[in-house]
Amino acid sequence: MKWKKTEIAVLGLLGVAGIVAVIALFRILSEYKGGNDTYDFLQGYAFLPEEPDSQQMDGQKPSGDGLSDGGDNGSNQGAAVSGISGQVYYGQSPQVDFESLRKLNGNVVGWIYGPGTKINYPVVQGEDNDYYLNHMFDGKENKCGSIFMDSLNEADFSNTNSIIHGHHMRNGSMFADLTGYSSQDYYDTHPILWLTTPDKSYKVELFAGFVTDPDSDVWQIEFAGREEYRSWLDRMMERSAFQSDVKPGEDDRILTLATCSYEHSDARFVALGILRETE
Repeated sequence: MKWKKTEIAVLGLLGVAGIVAVIALFRILSEYKGGNDTYDFLQGYAFLPEEPDSQQMDGQKPSGDGLSDGGDNGSNQGAAVSGISGQVYYGQSPQVDFESLRKLNGNVVGWIYGPGTKINYPVVQGEDNDYYLNHMFDGKENKCGSIFMDSLNEADFSNTNSIIHGHHMRNGSMFADLTGYSSQDYYDTHPILWLTTPDKSYKVELFAGFVTDPDSDVWQIEFAGREEYRSWLDRMMERSAFQSDVKPGEDDRILTLATCSYEHSDARFVALGILRETE
């Protein structure tokens, strides 16, 4: 069979395209591996206390505020209980070696942990919101980036609304699990997160989660007065994809966690929770 020049050219182009695709795939997988290896190593600096044994609730949700086994009373103890929709992940506040982490990166401001999720990362803060989009905790360039606090926030989480950003990686890492809060069942089984800082620990009682955009008022960090703040809180709860018994008040500080979403161009998914300082 005699090949025509055009057929040979097409086959050549297809071969080149195949090679380019393989190289691109290799680079993506290499970045995923690099990200996983880096953050798996860093998780050795955060000790997660052993979870309490699950308790059988006979189809009932936990009593009280729905966030503890009844013996929390503001401490950093939680529980993992079995409810009507399966196991409810409460967890406990991790113990973090910030002294050692600061030797690796002086920009570390905290550690965020989501029981029953893949969220278990150090939180950094840069001079802007660009650098850590494509640089990991160790400074290496990687599309995984870092989990980072908004550059406009105070590093001690003292603002009325503190914001933490993270990528939605397709391998499920970083903040990909946040979009689970678009489901009521997911919220019911993962109602809290934990934030540990060099000085304090917080239980993050989630009360809202929804899809938004870069121009949303969800990014507001301070408010002119209690009335404006109350109105903002009400709007956040009205938008929520899940229903919660947690109701923030005008004296509460809020943590907003944000990641990319794919419902429309530049979509973001945010989860908001009350910062409850633990003992």
